[in-house]
Amino acid sequence: MLTSSNSHFPGLITIAGFDPSAGAGILADIKAFEHCRVYGQAVCTAFTIQNEDFFEKPNWLHWEQIKSQLQILSRVRDFCYAKIGLVENPETLEKIFKWLRKKYPDIFIIWDPILKASSGFKFHKQNAVTWQKLLAYANLITPNLLEAEFLDIAKGSPKTAVLVKGGHASNSQKSEDLLFLPNSPAPVKFASKRIKKERHGSGCTLSALILANFAKYKDLEKSIRISKKTMQGFFENGNGKLGVLW
Repeated sequence: MLTSSNSHFPGLITIAGFDPSAGAGILADIKAFEHCRVYGQAVCTAFTIQNEDFFEKPNWLHWEQIKSQLQILSRVRDFCYAKIGLVENPETLEKIFKWLRKKYPDIFIIWDPILKASSGFKFHKQNAVTWQKLLAYANLITPNLLEAEFLDIAKGSPKTAVLVKGGHASNSQKSEDLLFLPNSPAPVKFASKRIKKERHGSGCTLSALILANFAKYKDLEKSIRISKKTMQGFFENGNGKLGVLW
């Protein structure tokens, strides 16, 4: 069994969909890990038919297919940090959470809830209660404003840390993300200049950067600040709706 003794191999894994445009999902996550100079591995939950402008459909992988990927990777690697993105339904998400928590009790998990694609395609039926029951499995949840309102965590959660991304807010001068820690009296604010460019997969990229930086620094606020700074370049550089991490 390999361990995380090498600082470039801290045991990161992303569990999400495959986006052929490489703007979102596991390809975007791996690029974010590489940008932070850490090595990550990936488990696919869906093969999506899309590009950066249009989304046609997801081809979901069943839980047994997801589990098989997790099992074979875990034969040679201990995972200390995980990011979960696109999944078919709450039942699949719960099975992923439980598998990770049983195999690696101390693993740090970021859940980036994805309700719809940037093109507008809706992935799930609007039933918040079944998703809300799973909040406590994650160490950090990274919803945008619409997702936070849907999950009823726009002002945080007593069960886990929540980073509410402010990209959808009406403020035209700056973008402000709010980190709510359990039982904390006030959120930590992360303000940045608002860049009026639409970037496909920006949420995936940010949460992956946070995970990679947390694996390096073990400090959540520091990891978010560094990741937010990196995202400024992501929005400033790119082609069409695809941003790049230089």
